[in-house]
Amino acid sequence: MVVRAVLAGLALAVAAQAQVTVAAQTWSTTGGTARGFVAVVDLADPRLRIHVTAPLVPAQSHEAVLETTLSWHTRLGNQLSVNANFFGTFTATTADVIGLSKSNGALVSPVRQFGTAPDPALAIGSNRIATIGNITTAQAAAAQWAVAGVGPSSTDTVPGTLLVTDGVNTGTTARVDPLVRNPRTAVGTNQQGTTLYLVVVDGRQTGWSVGMTLPEVANVLIAMGAWRAVNLDGGGSSSLLWSPPGGTLVQNRPSGGSHRAVANHLGFSVAASSVVTVGSSCGSAGTIGTTGAFTLGSTNFALTLQGAPAGALPFVGLGFPGNESSCGTCTFLNAPSYSFVPQSGGAASWPWLVPTNPAFVGVVLGAQWVLLQAPSAPCAGYAGLVASARLHMTLGT
Repeated sequence: MVVRAVLAGLALAVAAQAQVTVAAQTWSTTGGTARGFVAVVDLADPRLRIHVTAPLVPAQSHEAVLETTLSWHTRLGNQLSVNANFFGTFTATTADVIGLSKSNGALVSPVRQFGTAPDPALAIGSNRIATIGNITTAQAAAAQWAVAGVGPSSTDTVPGTLLVTDGVNTGTTARVDPLVRNPRTAVGTNQQGTTLYLVVVDGRQTGWSVGMTLPEVANVLIAMGAWRAVNLDGGGSSSLLWSPPGGTLVQNRPSGGSHRAVANHLGFSVAASSVVTVGSSCGSAGTIGTTGAFTLGSTNFALTLQGAPAGALPFVGLGFPGNESSCGTCTFLNAPSYSFVPQSGGAASWPWLVPTNPAFVGVVLGAQWVLLQAPSAPCAGYAGLVASARLHMTLGT
């Protein structure tokens, strides 16, 4: 009964949240066939983790150590990764990031400005709302994560605008080389700032992909739903890595034959498996615990109870954190239902077959033991009712 109710709740939770989705695409252009990938990222999904290449610690004379997007993707265990800012190299292994870059609130590279406006950039706040525009230093200060394209330059007559501006294709005035067919990496957001759209296009490969002009990339993003978009570093830097849950690594075809080492990256992952004890027991309820792995498809996971008082009747419940009730010194998880599990010598164990659907990865469940006929009763009006501490369990892979 409780399994069916919780699975139904899981289905509802997942239906309200979108996974990171990636699809291979083939486009017919006036210059020939172009191939690449498009991705959609739901920033409102609480399971989502956002990653931008972190600053060097301790700080160095350079801002970045060059690393391929493939290496970074693998090292962080991301689900999706792309290359990000343009960069200038110092040595074969070190570089400075060009324009704004922030990682989890830490500034990696400051806003760059030539002329009257800062470079076009993507900034994401702690509220998970994304903004694309000519991000100022003041706006950058409020961002948790940020990456940037390039604006005007003394060496280029192209203005360096956004790729898409309020739903309008402004690719002809974006940098760099807007009318040349190249490999491309670009990112856009919807008008509400709750969804990201990413496009990575292969190029310079006869028989595979001719690349795209920036107006063509802008059209792809507008068709996906982008209200604003910025062009990121392209050419030989363009890289996309996708690790679908339970699947094998998918990657684009870089123009140089392998992934170029770049200065920074933008990536996304889903929450890793974790089990955290929340609160404390109320009354003589014993200690809640787990055995086995709380990972996708696990068949050895169980909720355990140790130290239950003799004669008490243990019931275990699963629900969702944030949905609790208080009574006296007790906090009870409002589980859809509870399952009775006989104890033996103060111990009880309840095996649970963890879901196999990858869409459930990152969902957080609550668990608690409630005991009847216990010798203590901290909750007035409910004689013999006690409860263990609660667990918050994040499903991982």
